[in-house]
Amino acid sequence: MSDARKNSLKYSSALILCVLFFHLTVRSQDSLLKKTDTSKVKADTSVHKTDTLNVNISKDSLDSPISYSASDSIVFVIPDKKILLYSKGDIKQKDAELTADSLTVDQGTNLVTAVSQRDSAGRIISRPKMVQAGTTTESDVIKYNTKTQKGLTQHSITQQGEIYIQGEKIKKVNQSDFYAYRGQFTTCNLDTPHFAFVTKKMKLVNKKLAVSGPIHPEFEGVPIPIYIPFGIFPISQGRHSGFLPPTLATGEQYGLGIQGIGYYKVLNDNFDVTARADVYSYGGWATYFEPSYRVRYKYNGGLRFTMQRTRILSADAHEDYTDTKTFNISWRHTVDSKARPGTNFSANVNAGSTKFNRYVLNNPLANYNNQLNSSVAYSKTWSGYNLTVSANHSQNNNTGLVSVNLPTVGFTANTIYPLQKKDYAGTPKWYEKLGIGLNSNFSNQINFYDSLFSFKRLLDTLQWGAQHTIPIQLSLPALGPLQIAPGISYGERWFSRSIHREWNDSKNKVDSTFSKGFFQSRDVSFSLSLSTALFGKYDKFGKNSKLVAIRHVVRP
Repeated sequence: MSDARKNSLKYSSALILCVLFFHLTVRSQDSLLKKTDTSKVKADTSVHKTDTLNVNISKDSLDSPISYSASDSIVFVIPDKKILLYSKGDIKQKDAELTADSLTVDQGTNLVTAVSQRDSAGRIISRPKMVQAGTTTESDVIKYNTKTQKGLTQHSITQQGEIYIQGEKIKKVNQSDFYAYRGQFTTCNLDTPHFAFVTKKMKLVNKKLAVSGPIHPEFEGVPIPIYIPFGIFPISQGRHSGFLPPTLATGEQYGLGIQGIGYYKVLNDNFDVTARADVYSYGGWATYFEPSYRVRYKYNGGLRFTMQRTRILSADAHEDYTDTKTFNISWRHTVDSKARPGTNFSANVNAGSTKFNRYVLNNPLANYNNQLNSSVAYSKTWSGYNLTVSANHSQNNNTGLVSVNLPTVGFTANTIYPLQKKDYAGTPKWYEKLGIGLNSNFSNQINFYDSLFSFKRLLDTLQWGAQHTIPIQLSLPALGPLQIAPGISYGERWFSRSIHREWNDSKNKVDSTFSKGFFQSRDVSFSLSLSTALFGKYDKFGKNSKLVAIRHVVRP
């Protein structure tokens, strides 16, 4: 190989190596540049997230928004950081709502002040109202901190379950605890209650418990000198068992009394019982036992049993008091019509001693009611048949006569067509229109005087009877314009007593003799009805008349 060719190969190899080295260098730089750019993007992303998390929030800010409204005007006092709401002001925050005629919001201290509206004479027209967590409080003045949720009220009334709590001052220290100064417990919803338990200090745990220091009762604002070292009043929402406070009653005839003291017991979701008592200083008393029940969409009712001993001042100079013992029982029961379609049962019972209403105290409506009535009824309807069973009671408190109808049964079978074919084929035959029905009634009656009540007298006055009627009807084919429908009715009566009357010639009068046993009487009656219809039409009114024709029907 020549020297020139060797030198050419050397130069070519060196050139190729230089090109490869340059290419690799460029690739490596591109790769490094790409990696550096990627790291910069990550750095920018991390910086952005850090800025978002480091937003500074004021420590004095509220944890929830507050909404304001007023029917008249809202005034913002910027230098003092205050908001004034006039006429039906309303402030809402979370579950709390404060309404008043005049409201002031201090944004610097987060304090809301609500005051009562008064007329020109200084009388209160409307009071501020606070509603929170289902509890309503009315006060003369309400001060409430929107940040700490604490508050102070003056002359307040709040309801916890069935208990009304009043306080000259009530302080809310947290979400559930309240302290009251000069408070009252009562079930009367008046501003000045008829009765109350009064204490100087109390603590209230919202919807759970109320605890007080020394406590005493008051009636009509008059304190009773009976002090208890402390008081504990459980507070529950909805139906709950508990003590029923009494009311004070006075009268010249029966003396000083306590009425309605008792206990209410919830047995389950469908059943509860109330027991009450009245006690009077002259020795009279009354007890009430009242169970009630309710099953939704099925039935509901209640029973009331009362026994009373009335001891009143006697009008007789030889007696100091007049004692009378009476009783009364009432029962009501109603079945939902959708519970059992076609079947119904109801009861409304009111029975007792004939003198019971006369001696019910402080109830003029009962005193002048001289009639007691009761009814119990059951009915059932199914395909083609109807059945009714009932019992009735009537009592006259003036005469003492008691009438009882027990039972009264009625059964009706709708008209059936025994000769009618089940599957119609063409025009029915005339005899297929023969219809037969049935009406049956049974009644049992007892009459007696309550003062002469005995089982033997009860049997002597017992009367029962039954009546059965079978009507048979037939609709014959029309005879031209005439429709003929003959009918026959068979009736049968059953009696427990018969009367035989005979003329007495010697005494010149009719003597009646009663006989007991089973007696029957029967009768058959026939009927024939004839009906027709006469049709006519008059159409001669002329071509220009608005009337075309008059059609008339005569049914004699």
